[in-house]
Amino acid sequence: MTFKPQTFQTSNIQTFQTILMDKFPQTDPWCIVEENFNVKNQLDSETVFSLGNGRIVQRGNLEEYYSGDTIQGSYIAGNFKPVNGISLKSDFPEVSTNHDIVNAPSWINIIVRLNEEKLDLAVWEIINFKRVLNLKDCMLERTFEAISLKGHHISVSVKRFLSMAETEVAAISYSVKSLNFVGRISFMPVIDGDLSEYYSSDIEPIWNVLQSKTQQEVAHLWTQTRHTNFHVCTALAYDLYKNNEHVHIIPTKIEKEKIAGFSTGIDVKSGDTLCLNKYVAILNSLNHPLKELTVKACELALMTKHKGWNKLYEEHSLICKNKWQNSGIDLERNHSDVQANLLSLFLSYQDVENKVEL
Repeated sequence: MTFKPQTFQTSNIQTFQTILMDKFPQTDPWCIVEENFNVKNQLDSETVFSLGNGRIVQRGNLEEYYSGDTIQGSYIAGNFKPVNGISLKSDFPEVSTNHDIVNAPSWINIIVRLNEEKLDLAVWEIINFKRVLNLKDCMLERTFEAISLKGHHISVSVKRFLSMAETEVAAISYSVKSLNFVGRISFMPVIDGDLSEYYSSDIEPIWNVLQSKTQQEVAHLWTQTRHTNFHVCTALAYDLYKNNEHVHIIPTKIEKEKIAGFSTGIDVKSGDTLCLNKYVAILNSLNHPLKELTVKACELALMTKHKGWNKLYEEHSLICKNKWQNSGIDLERNHSDVQANLLSLFLSYQDVENKVEL
């Protein structure tokens, strides 16, 4: 099952346009750009910098740990709950008179540490921050420099996309360059199924975690909605590079009740760069037999890893460009009208039939 792109909520585009005009003035109709990180804008930024590919939708949450205000938003086509069932803290959109879309386990998380210090944009000093949503390539990018409470200075570059070519696949490239730090940079790529903070304290959880398992090269989390018996298996694999050379380090396996993944890292000196590419496969029981769900998810995550970031992105970008070529957008119109039309179509490519309010 996929989201159909024929319809989209007018309120979505109107909300996006209002936020853009107020907080993110634009000069390129193809790119939505935010310069300078402001914790007061983060919730609006999460809305604006969202991605989707028709089967998966991801709110513009940060990959790394963030102690400031945030609303986790990971959504999967077909994943509903009855409106009169469980109440949620945040206002989830009404999909129909009978169903709401349900927040799913988070697949984007990559905790970053310099020795024992955990990168946190709400606490560290952030400079030269830039976030760009490239509509043409359906890619989200961030660059910034961060200085820790101990004075450790790093430069960070992050790229993320949900594949338009393989709509059960997503990828993140997370790069950290040391500017004055000598020590260990570590990454913890995980799938997080602990959604307790998004539910009211007086109700039962929506999800059951059926299995959390980490193997040598792949980890997965298998979950099930309690009221609709909708199953999702999210699997991850990764590659690690130092100064553009692939390195193989035996990671620490993370296999908790609701979290699966790895912890890996390496010692660096000033000028060194570490890059972790995270590959994710998200399969559900509407599209795959239950008995094959975990095996197929792990196989797809590993196949995506072996394909590699460049090939995966090339295939994704080609589909995006073909969509725009057939869109009929008149780029000669005034800037605001062009971007409004581009953004409208971009939203329609993402989620729409299920009316995910980002």
